[in-house]
Amino acid sequence: MGIVRETYTKCMNVKQILRTLLVKFEEKDIFMSNEYQQEIKERMQADTINIPQVFVDGQHIGDAECIERLNESGELRKMLKPYKCLESPYMCKVCGGYRLLPCPSCGGSKKSIHRNHFTAEFVALKCMNCDEVGLVKCHNC
Repeated sequence: MGIVRETYTKCMNVKQILRTLLVKFEEKDIFMSNEYQQEIKERMQADTINIPQVFVDGQHIGDAECIERLNESGELRKMLKPYKCLESPYMCKVCGGYRLLPCPSCGGSKKSIHRNHFTAEFVALKCMNCDEVGLVKCHNC
């Protein structure tokens, strides 16, 4: 969400609305994972998607403009009332809420170094523990 300023601003506005309504939410940064990109494309059944999109219990609620309209009319508060949580929103201390960490095996380089037993050389192989950008899901989340 931090790549495009307009998208970042919309995401921050939606997050602020949800925090104001005291709702815990799970945030997925689709720019960080192809898996997340595929998931949103399948859920939305579209190739191009405006970000952010909000889902409640798997049901699509809408994009940033829709969330802002629902919030201004008071409908969003009614819709999310069952999900209200009085304790402070949880922020993972390990990943900072990003839900992804650099791979502990390769350090995010996507390369795993192995020694070739027939020669004294090392061979770089693709790391099998992380995704295409060198990240793994946070073990704490």
